[in-house]
Amino acid sequence: MNKKQLRQKAIIDLMQSLTGEQLLKTTEIAEQLDVSEMTIRRDLQELEAAGQIERQHGGVIIPQPDAPLPTLYRVGILLVSRDMKFSDPFFNEVIEGLDCKLHDLRCHIQYIRTSADVETIEQSRLLLTTDPVDGIITIGVKRSASITYLQQNAPKLVTIIDSLGEKHDTILFDGAGGIQKIVDHLYRLGKRRLGFVTGYYDDREQGFIDAIARLELDDDPALRVTITYDQPKGWSPVVGEEAAEKLLNLSHPPEAIVCASDRLAIGVMQRLHQYGLRVPDDIAVTGVDNISDAAYTIPPLTTVHVHKKLIGALAAERLVRQMENPDEVPLQICAPTHLVIRESCGSQLNRGGQAGTT
Repeated sequence: MNKKQLRQKAIIDLMQSLTGEQLLKTTEIAEQLDVSEMTIRRDLQELEAAGQIERQHGGVIIPQPDAPLPTLYRVGILLVSRDMKFSDPFFNEVIEGLDCKLHDLRCHIQYIRTSADVETIEQSRLLLTTDPVDGIITIGVKRSASITYLQQNAPKLVTIIDSLGEKHDTILFDGAGGIQKIVDHLYRLGKRRLGFVTGYYDDREQGFIDAIARLELDDDPALRVTITYDQPKGWSPVVGEEAAEKLLNLSHPPEAIVCASDRLAIGVMQRLHQYGLRVPDDIAVTGVDNISDAAYTIPPLTTVHVHKKLIGALAAERLVRQMENPDEVPLQICAPTHLVIRESCGSQLNRGGQAGTT
């Protein structure tokens, strides 16, 4: 170290020897280090610029970091999937929204578990007793005796995507409305025979059925394919490939395939490519969710944008409201969706080169 560095280190050492909020005066520092007050003032200016000291009227102190605010609540998170704790792109964005909002609300995420951790009533009981929390947020609901136990015994419970009834807050998204926007868009593009791919019946399929009826399109039941999947597989591209296989084997395949999720759509597109079919020239494909990969498929995927981070943030807010207000009325909140138009359904790009949205 040079002389100035040694002198500034000595100043910090002197200040750290103080107790409480005692101030160290410039004259005192100069006397103890046997240098001029002008030299000490220059040193103090440099140390303050570096954030190592704080000058106040009457002297200088070492700035004290703000004490972190205490955590108000501990929160547990349960994912409906068995083994995709951090690999599902939809869940990851929801969890990101949860994490940010819970941090703002001074809550700590105690754990993130999957439905594999609560398959039995005993596992649910152990979860509540050995790792207690002030509230639980479930992302998806796998209805079972163990979930019913949590529903009846968890201090507070908020669900995302699926509802456990009016006694609990639920954050949903307008899947039916999103699917109807897709069907309307495909209709405007001249598509009349539409297929639908899902993993189970929900409002997205009902939205498809309603739109088909409203537009008086072909309502062939064979065009709606539900692939019963084992839980670890989830709504993965593999499920989409299986569904596409069924639709392609029809004597009269669809002109477009509407998928209940982007990951299903990615699988559908993969199988179409394997068959040598062109998307969208031979068959158009659409999805739901607008995960990050949707913009990078070949061709980019037309999809329904779901406000995933917003859904997570709303769930966090509702859980805290429930914990702070025992008489809070549970709400069923439905987040809006909107259509993101890309090339997988044959849409034309806008002049600026970006896919249009509606």
